[in-house]
Amino acid sequence: MPLEILMPKLGLTMEEGLLVEWQKAEGDTVSAGEVLFVLETEKVTYDVEAAEDGVLGRILVPAGQTVAVGSVVGWLLKEGESAEDLPEAAEISAPPPPEEAPPAEPPAQVQSTAPTSGRVRATPLAKKLAREMGLDLTLVTGSGSAGRVLAADVRAAAQTRPSLAPVGEERLVPHSGMRRAIARNMMHSKLETAQTYMSLTADAGAIVSHRQALLEHVEQTHGARLTITDLFMKVTGAAIAAHPVINTRWSENGVTFLPEVHMGMAMALDEGLIVPVIKSINRKTLGQVAAERVALIERCRAGKFLPDDISGSTFTLSAMGMFGIESFTANINASEAAILAVGAIIEKPVAISGQIVIRPVVNLTLTYDHRIIDGAEAGKFMQTLKGLVEEPVKLLALGVAYG
Repeated sequence: MPLEILMPKLGLTMEEGLLVEWQKAEGDTVSAGEVLFVLETEKVTYDVEAAEDGVLGRILVPAGQTVAVGSVVGWLLKEGESAEDLPEAAEISAPPPPEEAPPAEPPAQVQSTAPTSGRVRATPLAKKLAREMGLDLTLVTGSGSAGRVLAADVRAAAQTRPSLAPVGEERLVPHSGMRRAIARNMMHSKLETAQTYMSLTADAGAIVSHRQALLEHVEQTHGARLTITDLFMKVTGAAIAAHPVINTRWSENGVTFLPEVHMGMAMALDEGLIVPVIKSINRKTLGQVAAERVALIERCRAGKFLPDDISGSTFTLSAMGMFGIESFTANINASEAAILAVGAIIEKPVAISGQIVIRPVVNLTLTYDHRIIDGAEAGKFMQTLKGLVEEPVKLLALGVAYG
């Protein structure tokens, strides 16, 4: 019997998906593992692969339509089967996609780069960037496997192409699903929480030395390079465990205290900000945290992350040290009670026992929801955090996983 091709459920909260593009046409031979179609949710663009070898017998849902999770979007014919074996319902053709308005005439003496009808192997992110930039993917040389066009190829092509419009002319880039989700969450955060800020400076000498001492061990045992961010996430998780009010959620019925610290790490992609999550960080060793961070970042950059990879955080850490930003404030991630902004570690003159010395210091800024967390409680948390940053060996005394 022909195999149903379903709109998959990629996470607990996913209810529907936009079928962005079919990678195969009716009648095409398909091998197991080949991409059948690309779907998009508010936060994820995902390649849906064939479960078995066969032939794409019928497309029921055309590109551009949103359907519920579990909906049949097409049929895969297995060996020896033909179109006559398709269920009767499959004979009812899906409604055609809405007609698109004809493209506007390109400006005089400017070459049009509207996409051609040729099929191109490209990653979902590369296709999205090409649409936003007005690039024809058939003119882009792919550097991926089997010549697949990658996002980096699109960016490189965009830098070398001739200008598409006179300097200064307005250009409208339609919102992606991810950008709309970010905008909605940021507005919700600002409008629905009583955001208040608290900042301090900590000596980062010990945490830098601590990382250096553990670097080789973590690399040998977990195959990942331990970073300062890993250590900051770990000490922050330990400080949260000592001050449970930080790990809470507000509702009209009361404040929910969450038993596990799921640490979100703010990360920028070309399409916008996402927050990959290291679940139960206090139960994980530094090596496990480093290895999980690497795996999450690789999936996110490759566009292979799933909704569960970026959902469920109870607290978020945002680090901007890689840009040399000394201090900043961050918006609370929707549904959480607080977020920590970690600046760059900078060598500065400081007074110690009446003497001016040069020390590496870091600025830490807490944004917290004053509906839940009082200033005194936020201050106690920051005091504990500062102590752990300046003496990370104290992690051993708090009973959290460490090695």
